[in-house]
Amino acid sequence: MRTRLESTTRISRRRVAAFLVATPLAAQVASPPTTQKVPPLGTPTPAPPAATPEEKLQKAYDDVRRISERLSKLEVPMNVEPAFAFKP
Repeated sequence: MRTRLESTTRISRRRVAAFLVATPLAAQVASPPTTQKVPPLGTPTPAPPAATPEEKLQKAYDDVRRISERLSKLEVPMNVEPAFAFKP
């Protein structure tokens, strides 16, 4: 007596492997770009001025300070903290 699986079309392991390999590749195929038919309204906004190295450094310091403040507000359970301290 045939079971339901045996009565259907048989698929070889090679075909299953080929299908599994082809699925992610098919998902990566880019769709054709859509073109805008109506031009944008108004004048384009000017590009922001380039940041100087000093401004970039100050922003990095501000980001670190802001993140440090947010992390200091979090409470970490003792079983998560390491049992040793890193020393140079």
